[in-house]
Amino acid sequence: MAYLEALKTLGVEQAVLTGLDGLVIESAGRGSSELLAAELASLLRHMAPLAEALSGEVRRFTLATDAREVLAVRVKDYLLAAVINRGADRKAVGNELSRIALRLAEEL
Repeated sequence: MAYLEALKTLGVEQAVLTGLDGLVIESAGRGSSELLAAELASLLRHMAPLAEALSGEVRRFTLATDAREVLAVRVKDYLLAAVINRGADRKAVGNELSRIALRLAEEL
């Protein structure tokens, strides 16, 4: 597959492609990809009722801490996410995630 390779060149600390069940399909970078995948899938499931109340569903979300940010994009029954350090080129990473998401959507 190798969907996440391009993210490495953008300074992404960690990236993961997971199913909505939280099981890792592909990962890149340092850290526990299993923990990241499981927690992001859980966040998505817990945000679903709010999105439904707003007449929609979660397509993307961002989580920021003092040191890092997580950018996540949902593609059908998959979740694609990247962890970056605060101050990194968020726009470039977001654009690459969108490109990967389009590719995934076409191939699924």
